Amino acid sequence: MTTMTTFVTLSALTLFLVFHGNNTLAMKPGSPSSIHQRFMIAQDAIPHPPQLRHIVSPNGSYHLTLIAHLEDSFPRTRATLSQNLPDRCQQVWAQILPQNYGPRLALVTDRGDTLLLDEWINVASPYAIVMLDASGEIVGQYSFDDIVAISGRTRASVVERAQQGFWIAGEPTLKPPNLVEVPTAGATLAINLTTGEISF
Repeated sequence: MTTMTTFVTLSALTLFLVFHGNNTLAMKPGSPSSIHQRFMIAQDAIPHPPQLRHIVSPNGSYHLTLIAHLEDSFPRTRATLSQNLPDRCQQVWAQILPQNYGPRLALVTDRGDTLLLDEWINVASPYAIVMLDASGEIVGQYSFDDIVAISGRTRASVVERAQQGFWIAGEPTLKPPNLVEVPTAGATLAINLTTGEISF
């Protein structure tokens, strides 16, 4: 059986300048950015995300389903959160996510909080961190530049340490009930899914 891998074709100019120092664009959590500065690095093409991804909370009470709509002119992902009840599986919310091609990583807690990390393609995303509560409402949202500003590092140093996406340097760890720790920039970023705050 032959396996075929499809790829996302990116711009011919694939290596953009990564700014140093204070050349950052700040964005308040939850607010839209008037300018989306995105910088592509490293690859001319990357594989498409899986068309279906299924994420389960640690105790199995919540299920997050991500379905990529790759045929669209601007590919997005539809997310659906469902809760396991004694007699059925009940949909809680469903929405189209803002990330191009969908998030790089996603987690869901036993309380139904959802964390979306980075974008599938390698860009300095305005949606580097998106936190949703159990009803699907945004609790906190941070851009790549927000993470850089809080870390005190340069943009280049954050990107150089990344192992997944543009800034994630290791596997996220869920600390019940509401904290997620993400390695980045030579340190650990703590994400509070209840308050929407992030800190090092």
